[in-house]
Amino acid sequence: MRYYQFKLEQKMKGKIKASVLLSVLIIAGCNQNNNESASNNEGTLPFDITGKSISEIHHAIMNKETTCESIITSQLEKIESLDQRGPELKSMISVSQTALAEAKKLDEKFNQTGKLDPLHCIAVTLKDNVNTSDMPTTGGALANNQPEKDAYIVKNIRNAGGIIIGKANLHEYAFGYTGGSLLGGIPRNVYDLSKGPGGSSSGTGAAVSGSLAVVGIGTDTGGSIRVPSSVQGLIGLRPSMRLVSQDGIMPLAPFQDTAGPMCRKVYDCAALLSVIVGYDSSTHSGQRESFAIDSPLITSQQQYTIKMGSENYTEDLDINAFKGARVGIIRDLFGDGNSPQNIEVQRIMDLAIDNMKKLGATVEDVTVPELEDTLTNYVSLSRYEFPDSLTEYLTSWSSEADQHYRSFDEVYSSGDYLKASEGSFAFYASLGGDRWNDETYLKNVHERPDVTRGRLMSALNNTDINGDSLGDKYDVLIYPTITGLAGDYGKGPTSTGMANRLSPFTGFPALTMPVGYSSIESELPLPVGLEMIGREFSEATLLSLAYAYEHAYHPRIEPTLTENMTPEK
Repeated sequence: MRYYQFKLEQKMKGKIKASVLLSVLIIAGCNQNNNESASNNEGTLPFDITGKSISEIHHAIMNKETTCESIITSQLEKIESLDQRGPELKSMISVSQTALAEAKKLDEKFNQTGKLDPLHCIAVTLKDNVNTSDMPTTGGALANNQPEKDAYIVKNIRNAGGIIIGKANLHEYAFGYTGGSLLGGIPRNVYDLSKGPGGSSSGTGAAVSGSLAVVGIGTDTGGSIRVPSSVQGLIGLRPSMRLVSQDGIMPLAPFQDTAGPMCRKVYDCAALLSVIVGYDSSTHSGQRESFAIDSPLITSQQQYTIKMGSENYTEDLDINAFKGARVGIIRDLFGDGNSPQNIEVQRIMDLAIDNMKKLGATVEDVTVPELEDTLTNYVSLSRYEFPDSLTEYLTSWSSEADQHYRSFDEVYSSGDYLKASEGSFAFYASLGGDRWNDETYLKNVHERPDVTRGRLMSALNNTDINGDSLGDKYDVLIYPTITGLAGDYGKGPTSTGMANRLSPFTGFPALTMPVGYSSIESELPLPVGLEMIGREFSEATLLSLAYAYEHAYHPRIEPTLTENMTPEK
């Protein structure tokens, strides 16, 4: 710990106050006092949190088998034993110092009322680009970044009884898929410590899959929820654009960014999504009347409900959802079979397709008109939106108390990022700030939505390029989340493909779920994810189909992690 602290102080050129440094480095052992005091309290009951779902935790509390204090104690002990010691998952950047106090208050509330809120005593980890008033929001590199207020979705989580157990590591500034950051290092894959975690929500994926948290929040600009969920064996949902408020979230490309749940169980994702959705009156919510970038923000809860639909996704879950469902397969996104990893992905996808048919679905190949052109003729907007949107975010609270940087230029000049990020910063800086006069940017914010949404709706509606019907409509379209598997530690997946762009380019929701594990000689089994994409605001359909598949086949295997495991150096 001392060595790491020294190196960090040198990197930040003496700008870190002791209190901020303590908060950022709490994962290195500063939560020990909390654990010791909790373990010494009489009346707490041992509780193994490994693999537990929201329903299982709530059942145990309702039946007086355990307490919230005991559950959170177990959660903190697991973080201490697995994150910086043992396997050294490096999934967390900071850990809450108030979690046990919050747990005790929840125990008192339950003892008085006998009732549980939707996320009562559920340990939630947030990707460290989501604002919290009690922990820094570093983006992986900005140690002084202490927002004054919780993000909108964090307020909702706390109001629902959730405990923010910590802030998860990430590919710094949400730039990519390898998953590492200046402050947190590189997280590990819980299924094979020699493999990478995916990104950019790398720490959320490792923490939730490794049971260091029950559920987590990631953000997704171009795959950053779905890729780590796929390689860590999780359900990960990228919601429809505009469904979840963007207020209080460090941006990469606001026209593509959204937060979403990452969970071990489908029900848990439905429960977490139900909590984080809702109308937000903030001017930074991103909840526009339509998908168009120049559309005005909605102004009421009624308007939100009319536009977005359901706000309780657990009620729509149905174990028979595949009976009569129509599923379209986009074979063009399966990869070319030129690697052992892609061959395994295709094999497992075919098994999953057979399983869907056994559950009563009609599953057919479908063509997305001009798919290659759709995915290659347009670009991610991060290259244009990141500099200005980061500056707007950094100036959204005073720097008097925390002395945080207040602009993209200050961050760029500071050098407070990994060497691997230097090229990204230089590239963003070189584009300048006048994106509204840039032809490529305007093409992507005005032309791209109409073209990509139209072509995907053509496939979902089962029509040809002229709009003539080819048969009954499809409920969802499916394809591999990525065309490869988790890559070596410090690297991204062996191959990702282009499917990650469909959801952010259209604004339609996409869900990845585990459907099997690889079987390659001399390699440990690694998760394979299948992605479903549906119509705008069809989250209920995606979750219900995933729930039915999970109920029938129980595809997720719990990783084996112990404090005696050590990664190869």
